Amino acid sequence: MDNPRGLDDFPRSVVDDWPRHIRQQFARRARAGAALRLCRRRGWNDSAVRLQLDRETRELKRMLDDYAFAEANPTLF
Repeated sequence: MDNPRGLDDFPRSVVDDWPRHIRQQFARRARAGAALRLCRRRGWNDSAVRLQLDRETRELKRMLDDYAFAEANPTLF
């Protein structure tokens, strides 16, 4: 897609180079963070949303650790 502001490409993100399953997890974590901000802004009880954010963060960290391990230690056979 062309950039409507000029001929330059849209800026790329670091996330664009990661595998698809990690990008999806990153999006799920961002969505949970947005829900937490919404609950706090409206004064609602945010305990369930904090729990979900913690779950998504923990899963993202696990995926990133596995990805870093796989990149540093490729399979031999």
